[in-house]
Amino acid sequence: MKYTSILFVILVFSLLTGCAYNAGIIQKEDISYIKLTGNLVEISLQIDDNEIIPLIEPTDNTVYEIDPGLHLIRVYRNGEMIVKRNLFFDGNITKEVNVK
Repeated sequence: MKYTSILFVILVFSLLTGCAYNAGIIQKEDISYIKLTGNLVEISLQIDDNEIIPLIEPTDNTVYEIDPGLHLIRVYRNGEMIVKRNLFFDGNITKEVNVK
């Protein structure tokens, strides 16, 4: 009788605590960012083989969204390529590219 009541209390306690436990899954955002620093006067940005985008008055605090994965980053000034880098972007990570 004693063992049965102890077993019953343990069973009830296990059910109550097990049902109250709620585990959530947290995933990183699937967006990465690229930040350009340095001499940002009259530059244009090209990501992979997409069109070249002229950047209007960028600052050192400006970030641009980019999908995670491997990307070829090219920075141009007056039509001349001044930066060419292959970068791997992970989710919710900001990579900095210094422009000279």
